[in-house]
Amino acid sequence: MSKRGTSSTDVWDAFFGDFYVRAYASDERDHAAEAQGLAAARLSGCPEGGELLDAPCGFGRHSVPLARAGYRVTGVDRSGALLDEARRRAGGERWPKFVQADYRELPFGEESFDAAVNLFTSLGYLGDEEDVRVLAGIRRVLRPGARLVLETMTRDRLVVHFSENDWRLMGEGRLLLEQRTFDPVQGVATTTQTLVDGASRESRTWTVRMYTATDLVRMVERAGFSDYKVYGGFEGEPFDVESRLVLVAIK
Repeated sequence: MSKRGTSSTDVWDAFFGDFYVRAYASDERDHAAEAQGLAAARLSGCPEGGELLDAPCGFGRHSVPLARAGYRVTGVDRSGALLDEARRRAGGERWPKFVQADYRELPFGEESFDAAVNLFTSLGYLGDEEDVRVLAGIRRVLRPGARLVLETMTRDRLVVHFSENDWRLMGEGRLLLEQRTFDPVQGVATTTQTLVDGASRESRTWTVRMYTATDLVRMVERAGFSDYKVYGGFEGEPFDVESRLVLVAIK
């Protein structure tokens, strides 16, 4: 674990590779990804056929259905393995475009996009300062008045629903076991995941920063966004400790 309390880049590169694809490619939650992605795009105000950034995009769980809905989606991810799976899912269509890059260093010019989405708890891996850098980079590539829609688990919700151990079937006979510890003062959660696939077992351990809504609001302000709105869902539901957080940051 690094001094900033989160796992190192090497740990994340190992996690978001073949292990992640095998663990999550048949995740039942992907059935909801299309509806969530489309709701996020509507909330972002991205115009029909507009330029939409999905960062990070993982294996395309949101990018692909958003592109099929008519948005010109660019998905960015550091992991070549995840992008290979994303391209397979896209089936050779013109959109989405996939770009391999660290989302701290987006390889696009200023004001390139009409909107951006950051979904499925995609902050917290790098620590506070580096996550502010991510947000500032997304802001840089947005056009004036454009919005970033960020959706994540919060520290408060984790406290309410914390479980030390659980497991779930991930499709095709794969079982994913999770063991967790949580430091509520530092807001740091450590998880060991073990993927059981037939006679094969493989484990990864990683540590992530869990933010409160207050933390995230301060971070988007530090990143230079001019305004924000906070919801408990993509349809504008009120935010509370039981809900996931949907934050709309306005450039």
